[in-house]
Amino acid sequence: MAQAVKISDVEMNALRDAARLSSRSISGQAEHWIRIGRAIERDPAIGYSRIEMALRGLEPLVLDSLDEAAQNAFFEQMGDAQPTTVEQDFWRDRQRRGVGVGLDDKDNLVLGSAVKAPGRR
Repeated sequence: MAQAVKISDVEMNALRDAARLSSRSISGQAEHWIRIGRAIERDPAIGYSRIEMALRGLEPLVLDSLDEAAQNAFFEQMGDAQPTTVEQDFWRDRQRRGVGVGLDDKDNLVLGSAVKAPGRR
């Protein structure tokens, strides 16, 4: 049975944005985040105190615990990822509206209508 829940405007906006970008319904996105949060809180390797510290910005980034080679491999893998259709549509819309930061043809950061969608050459 469905239940109503009060959520702050800030979190509701984040939920709507994430749902749109992930091609999920708002309730589907909320349930996804709830399952992730529940799994993390129950993981003894992470522990709730570490989560609480991370949410407060007191926990060091996981990347900081990796050696230089592992960090480079992580960033290399991130750079090779191809944008999804939803991501491409998101950047195309921002480019059309002339807002946000993006890349020019030489991969320099730019603002406004000169922005091209990430992953497009």
